[in-house]
Amino acid sequence: MQDKQKILEMEVCECGQKNVAEAIDIFQNTALPFKKAKKLVTECNKSCCRAVLMKLYDMNQYGRYDYDEIAYLIEQRLERIKRLCEGVGDDE
Repeated sequence: MQDKQKILEMEVCECGQKNVAEAIDIFQNTALPFKKAKKLVTECNKSCCRAVLMKLYDMNQYGRYDYDEIAYLIEQRLERIKRLCEGVGDDE
């Protein structure tokens, strides 16, 4: 298991430049549906971080957080972005 504090500091989305702790705080302090609450975190309409934010939103609804799963989803998103960037460089 990764350190909880380290996971809370992970950037959840580059668009809104918010970390996991800030996203949790936003979700805890709003009664908005997911789509509108997500926009408060990301400040955009993109779906790049939808999976992790949906999981955080659901965890908030149940009042229990699985920090390892959150870290895993963020790492998977970063890995996908990395692979996409490598694929773009291969076209040259």
